[in-house]
Amino acid sequence: MNDRDLLEYERMWTTERDQWELHETGVGYLPIRKGDPPMAELICDDDLADQVIARMLAAGVTVVARPS
Repeated sequence: MNDRDLLEYERMWTTERDQWELHETGVGYLPIRKGDPPMAELICDDDLADQVIARMLAAGVTVVARPS
């Protein structure tokens, strides 16, 4: 992973922050784009996904609790 890879997702915690939410899972968070229908953003690189999620959390993206 490099900074260029991370920049491809920057909109998720900056300009489009209000269009995203993080859903808690059993092993972390899943970025979901709000809409009809909602759509998951799958990031195949685990390190990159961790960086994106950390930035989304730091930016205050809404977190949806895992159903009990």
